[in-house]
Amino acid sequence: MNFYSFRYVIKIGNVIVYTGRFGVNTVICKDAVFDPNVGSNVYDNVRIVFITHGHADHFGDAYKIDAKIVAPRLESNMIEDPKINWRGLFNWALLPEKLVTPYFIGNGVNVDDYAENYSFSIPLPGHTYAHTGYIVENVLIAGDSVYPVEYWDEFGVLYYTDPDLAIDSLNKILKLDWDYLIPGHGDVFDRDDGTKLVRENIRRIEQIDKTILSIIDRGGLTESEILSEVVGIFGAKNEKAVLNVLKPAVSGHLSSLYRRGHIDLRLEGNRLVFYRL
Repeated sequence: MNFYSFRYVIKIGNVIVYTGRFGVNTVICKDAVFDPNVGSNVYDNVRIVFITHGHADHFGDAYKIDAKIVAPRLESNMIEDPKINWRGLFNWALLPEKLVTPYFIGNGVNVDDYAENYSFSIPLPGHTYAHTGYIVENVLIAGDSVYPVEYWDEFGVLYYTDPDLAIDSLNKILKLDWDYLIPGHGDVFDRDDGTKLVRENIRRIEQIDKTILSIIDRGGLTESEILSEVVGIFGAKNEKAVLNVLKPAVSGHLSSLYRRGHIDLRLEGNRLVFYRL
C-alpha cells in the first residue's frame, strides 16, 4: 500500500499531530483520527474518523480506513462525491480536472454519521458553508477556519466562501475554551500565539473586503473585472489559483458587500456591473 510522506509534529496529552500531503494537519486522539491525510500506517487503532469539511485534502485517506466516518451534515455530499464541490463553484458546469486545484480532487467515502451529533464539534462556517471544528482535551482542531500567516503572505487571498461567516467563526474561536490551536495547515499554537493568529486572520479578511470596495469605488465594474483587479493587487500563481481560490473569495465579498448595503448590481446594456452606494 502506498504511504504519503508525512512528519510527526507534536504530542499534547493524548493528542498527536502529524503533517501530511498538502501540509494538512492530521490529528489522532486515542481511537479517533481527524482529517486523515498522512498515510495508512498511522491508522491501525482508529475506530472513528472525523472530518472538518468537504475538501479532499482533509479527507484524503478516509476511504482507506475501516472505521466510522463522521462529517458535517451539509458537507457530506462533497465527501461522498468530491466532484460536487468544484461543480458547485462553476454553476454546476464540469470544469476539466486540469483546471481544478488538487486540494479538491480525491476519493469519496460514505459518511456514516454527522458531526452535529457530537458534543465536542463546533460549527465554524465561512471557509465552507458547514465547516466544523472539534475540541478534544482542550485542543481546538480548527481545520481551515484559521490560516497560518505564511499562507496569507504567500498567496494574498485564501479560500473562503463567506467572509462574514468566516469572521464570525474566528470571533467564536477567541471565546472558546482551548489551550492549543491546530489549524488545518501550518504550526500548532498555544493560547497566546493562537489568539494573535486568529486576530490576524480577521484583519486580513477585513483588508481584502476594503480593497474590493475601493476597486468598486471606480464605478461600473463587472465581477470578472473586479477579479482581475484583485489578481493584480494580490497576485496569483496560476489559473487554478484564480479559478479555485480567488474567484470564490471575491464572489463571497461581493455578496457580503451587497447584503450590507455597500454596493449595488445593475444590468447596463450587456454588462452586469457593480457600483458603490
